[in-house]
Formats: sequence, C-alpha cells, structure tokens
Amino acid sequence: MPKIVKVDENGIAAELGFEVGDEIIGFDGHPYEDVLDYIFYDEAEKFTINVRTKDGETVDCEVEKLPEEKIGVEFDDDGQLVPIRCRNKCVFCFVDQLPKGMRDTLYVKDDDYRLSFVSGNYVTLTNVFDKEIERILRLHLSPLYVSVHCFDGARKTEMVANPEGAKLFDKMKILAAHGIVMHTQIVLCKGINDGEILGETLKELAKLRPQVASIAIVPVGLTEHREKLKKLDAIDEKTAREVIAAVEKFDKEQGGGFAYCSDEFYLKADLPLPDYESYGDFSQIENGVGLVRTFEREVDESLKGLEICEAEGEVAFVTGQSFKGELAKCVDKVRPYFPNCSFRIVDVYNDFFGRSITVAGLITATDIIAQAKDMPAYTVIPSTMLREFTHTFLDGISVEELEKKLNTKIIVSAGGADLVRAAKEATRSCR
Repeated sequence: MPKIVKVDENGIAAELGFEVGDEIIGFDGHPYEDVLDYIFYDEAEKFTINVRTKDGETVDCEVEKLPEEKIGVEFDDDGQLVPIRCRNKCVFCFVDQLPKGMRDTLYVKDDDYRLSFVSGNYVTLTNVFDKEIERILRLHLSPLYVSVHCFDGARKTEMVANPEGAKLFDKMKILAAHGIVMHTQIVLCKGINDGEILGETLKELAKLRPQVASIAIVPVGLTEHREKLKKLDAIDEKTAREVIAAVEKFDKEQGGGFAYCSDEFYLKADLPLPDYESYGDFSQIENGVGLVRTFEREVDESLKGLEICEAEGEVAFVTGQSFKGELAKCVDKVRPYFPNCSFRIVDVYNDFFGRSITVAGLITATDIIAQAKDMPAYTVIPSTMLREFTHTFLDGISVEELEKKLNTKIIVSAGGADLVRAAKEATRSCR
C-alpha cells in the first residue's frame, strides 16, 4: 500500500489528521489498487477513506467535500501503474516482428485497461474480467481505446490466439450500457478480417453507438522479421481501394464522422485524402487518421501574413516513402516565401524493419545515416521517429549522435508549423 510522504496543510487529509507514514488502504471499502483510485476519489464529494496509521491502527474516515477540494497527500512509489502484460499472440503483433538485439523494453507488450484510460493505449480487453469491469464502471474510466479487429468469435480467436478475444463484444456491451465511451480500431489483415467480416464488424460496432464513438481501420504493418509467424499479405492498392470504398459507404450510411480509414490506406490506394473538415474532432489522429490534412493545415496557417525572405539557406526534410509526395506538396507551398532557400526531401527506405514498412514513424537513425548523404546545415525529422518523451530513435541512436554523423543541425518537427520554422532557421536573417 502507498505510504504518505507529504500532507498538504490546506487539504482534507490534514483536517482528518493524516500524517507522514500513514497508508491509504482503500476507499469506500474497496482495496486501494493504484493511483487511479486516488485520482477518482480526489474529485468525489462523499466517500470513506480507509487508512492504516503508522502505528498500525485501521481507521475509516468519512469525507464530505466540494469537487474542487483536494485530499492533499503525496505517496511514495507504491501503487503506481505497473503495466499489465499482454496475454495474446496476435498474428499481426509488431513487437513479434522486431529484429533481435534491440533494447529489452521494446519487446515488452502491455495490454492494460488503465493505460488505455490514462494514455490512450489500445487494448483488447482479454485481460479484463468481472473484477476489472466492476472497477472500470465504479471509477468511470472513460473513454477507453479498444482493439476490435473483428466481430466473428472464431476469427477473432484465430487473430489473437486467445479464446478470451471472442468475448470482446459481450464486455463492450456491458461497458456501453453503463456509459463508458470507447474509441475503437481494426487492424486490417488481407484475407482474414476484410470483406464480409469487416462489414459485419462495422455493423456490430454501430449498434453500440454513441458509446462507441469512432472506428479507425489501419493496414497491418509487416516487417521482414516474421520468422515462424503466420504468413500475411501486405495491403496492396487494390485491397486498399476496396476497404476505403466499403468504409466510406458505411460511414455515409451512419451519417458521417464515425468510421475512418487511416491516411496510410489512401496513400496505398493512391486516392485523394478526405477534406480536413471530414475528420471532426480528430479523435483517431493517433491512429494516423487525419494526420496529413492536419499537417497541411498547420503549414497554411504558418504562412499567413509571412513576408518573403530573400536570404539564402539550405534545409532537408527526412521522411518515409509513404509521405514523401504529400510532404513535397507542402514544401512547394513554402518555397515562394523563401525563394533563395534550397529545400531537399530525403525519402528514406526502411532497411531496418524491411522495405514494406513505409511510414516515417518507423524510420531509424541507422537507415538515415546509410542513405542521407551530403546533408545541408539544417535537417528536419518528424517527432514520430523518436521514442515518446525522448530524443532517441528505435535503434537506440540519439538525435545528438545523428547530428554528429551527418554534420547537420537536427530540427525535430511536431507538425506542419515546424516546416516553416525550419525554413526560418535555415535563413537565419529572416526569423
């Protein structure tokens, strides 16, 4: 149980006489499991805190407070979120397709409903049973992000190699009935969960509206490190076009703004992306739904009112194969504002994971070093190439190391606005 290491003198805990060294063992008679319990009750108005004092006495403290009033304690590290490990063996799992010799943490697979609520991680709910469902409902952990893949029970079991996967919709119905909002995803595998099975899955998800708030369909990612794994076919242009047609038709029948194919589907199909306005609140942007249109919009907004800069400069933009065409269109918008600046696009092939992987977010520094030659003074990379909250690529090489290897200043881009910022940086007299 977490021990109290600090008591806020203005909080409820101080009024109740809590001291450093006491332990919170539960709320309303429910055992304390992790920090989510504290966060929930910190916003509640009436409840009981179950405490074990540093002298070993167990005390139940009745609390009545306003929502904005805080309990006011800090804990040691006990009770923090230790990820629940995945119990599945999904046929498309990207972790199982990683090359050997990478950092140990990259091979850890989580499937944790708590991280779904806190961080937006997609989960299969195969780790969620009656006890976990009761807690989700009691703490109202909403929204959740759920990996669906298909409705058909037998096919779902085949896809995740776990019979618990076939029970997903039963669990989702319970959550929906109690007002838990869910954003969902379908990893589309050719010949497995496309065609009629995809159509059935979409229809069953629609029955759970409005609690099922959105659906993202994303193409399976296949590396060249699939030894002893089930043979899967890459999503080709024909399949991509068929999936887009089916999903767009379904979404139109639903009134729009519900089911989306990821940008990667449109790039694979060589079809125009939907308009910016069609993505609504961009709830599926982490699944690559609406990323391109958002990038374009940010470029356009950054160019408004910008004066033409005549200074000379050079800047390169590193990307993957799938985005190079769209990036080129955005660079062409910027060129007239910096007529004497040289713009270069370095489209990197993914030899680290395999050339079937074309997205920029999975490009490693190893491949950039091997393929990017004679770089200019400034080079832009997208932040998606780096581990979250770090300056490190998937292959363990840091941005600083890459700068030294390429003899260039790296600008990490979080979006279209940084494309314009990089041009300003390269033409330093026109910032």
